[in-house]
Amino acid sequence: MDRCDVAVVGGGPAGASAARAAAEGGARTVLVDHRREIGQPVQCGEFLPSPEELADLFACPELIGAAYSIPPTTVLRETRWMSCYSPYDRRYRFPLAGCTVSRRAFDKALVARAEGAGAEVRFPCGVTGVAGDVLRCSDGSELRADVIIGADGPTSTVAHAVGFRPRRTMFRMITATVDGPPDDEIALYFGRAAPHGYAWCFPRAHDANVGLGVAELPPATSLSRLLDRFVARERLGPARERTPWWVPIGPPPESLVVGRVLFAGDAANLVMATNGGGIPTAMLSGWLAGRAAARTVRDGAPLSEYDRAWRAALRPPLARAARVQRFADRFGGWDPVLALGMRYIGASGLDAMMRLRWPSRLGGAS
Repeated sequence: MDRCDVAVVGGGPAGASAARAAAEGGARTVLVDHRREIGQPVQCGEFLPSPEELADLFACPELIGAAYSIPPTTVLRETRWMSCYSPYDRRYRFPLAGCTVSRRAFDKALVARAEGAGAEVRFPCGVTGVAGDVLRCSDGSELRADVIIGADGPTSTVAHAVGFRPRRTMFRMITATVDGPPDDEIALYFGRAAPHGYAWCFPRAHDANVGLGVAELPPATSLSRLLDRFVARERLGPARERTPWWVPIGPPPESLVVGRVLFAGDAANLVMATNGGGIPTAMLSGWLAGRAAARTVRDGAPLSEYDRAWRAALRPPLARAARVQRFADRFGGWDPVLALGMRYIGASGLDAMMRLRWPSRLGGAS
């Protein structure tokens, strides 16, 4: 039976970051992914905050410096502003530095970095199950590993196999491409565009990434119909290359260690509840998981070090995001109340909530 020190399941940002950190830590690392092409299909809005903006949310500058590096060749457009639109199209604008990337190129670049660090990459190589220290693969082969990292997304096969079931709501998402004049602003739309969720329009090099996410579909409709209504109302043009997927929204789990298995990214439920963003937390958690796995196989360090590390760096902001989202959900079901609430706290309040701070006009702390 083939064996390695660390097996990473999933070639997205979490898995690629984990594989790179593990390989750089001296572990013989194998990364497996079921897709025929890394980065495809694109299941993402493709927006990333700048490292400085990320540091405003997560107080871990050393980790951000090590793990959160955006390959310049994957950047499609620099952005400087965010606009939030109420159900009746009132606009609230505030600064937010970041960029949109090609996820197709971005994921490939991160996996290439892992390969450059010494990780072996195998795809297409799906995982059908986990038994102890053995990964069973779709081609009939088996891979034995001292540590397994589950970074295989919200419907994780690894999580199902070992009984890891974090508390969460699975948001239904859809993304597409539209023509449109590029600019330096990303936009979120609340209320009727996506009931109990949000829609977005993020500029790229010569077009835009549009999409929406909802916790539940209204009766007698579908994600595609909601998307059609949104792009028609905003005069964004026909939506092409539609891709549905899921995003897990909920509080961060107590532990991301199950036996010899560590979880990172969407598989670990590490998604910002306020906006569904998961790439930065995937990269940070993946890096921490890979580093912890390498220390285990190299020095005999306990895998519980991973729990201590991610809890210190990621848990407080993620928990705040979950609290902010629960508060916002109280007003998300009725457009007049949502519009009134957005008008009351204004652009500064929405900016504060995006940055996981309590709007000053509401007083006190959440």
